[in-house]
Amino acid sequence: MRRQARGLTIASTALFVPIALAASLVIPEVSAGELSANDVSVRGVTVRGVTVRNESARRISVGDLIAQHNLEPAQRDWPDLRLLTPEKVRGLSDQLEADLRNRGCRIPMFTKWDGRHNVIRGAFMRAGSQDVAVLCLVDDDMSIIVYPDSSAQNAQQIRKFPADAYRMIHAVSPFVLNKRAVRDQATERLPEFDHDGIEDGPVGERSETTYFHAGSWINAF
Repeated sequence: MRRQARGLTIASTALFVPIALAASLVIPEVSAGELSANDVSVRGVTVRGVTVRNESARRISVGDLIAQHNLEPAQRDWPDLRLLTPEKVRGLSDQLEADLRNRGCRIPMFTKWDGRHNVIRGAFMRAGSQDVAVLCLVDDDMSIIVYPDSSAQNAQQIRKFPADAYRMIHAVSPFVLNKRAVRDQATERLPEFDHDGIEDGPVGERSETTYFHAGSWINAF
């Protein structure tokens, strides 16, 4: 029987650890070969498929469990969806890879999709600039990190939101942005777009577009 309380419970074991006690949980060795826990409840979210082997204890970050709570259904919808560590992402410079690794980032990527997403390049700061934006997952939070001029020196975290395995970002050209402004009859309240924006949102749902203008990031759409 699985009990739910304010903490973390693993089915078929007597293990319960209040969330407030620690940021991570060490599951001790078990005597019955391999223990598979089909249900793990963290703050009311069920995570499936946690496995512990008896030859060594395994450390599981509570934040990792929360952050991945909808990874399984997302991977059923999109089987090529992976959470990659920075060194496994193609095209990152050594400098950006090191910065993302130091931040503890993992990056959701659709491995069979050729379109640029979640690690994107564009003129996000100004016309003609060569910038990089990354969707970074750390524990139960996601954020968009922008690297102006593709350098980690002045990296900016421009948005932060709860983790969602369905979320993605991609670049939007100024041509498309200006078309949208006309479509939405918003040309008076919005600037004339002369460089790229960053669109983000869960796959198949409403997205938002963030744009750098007059020294700050604005929500354009």
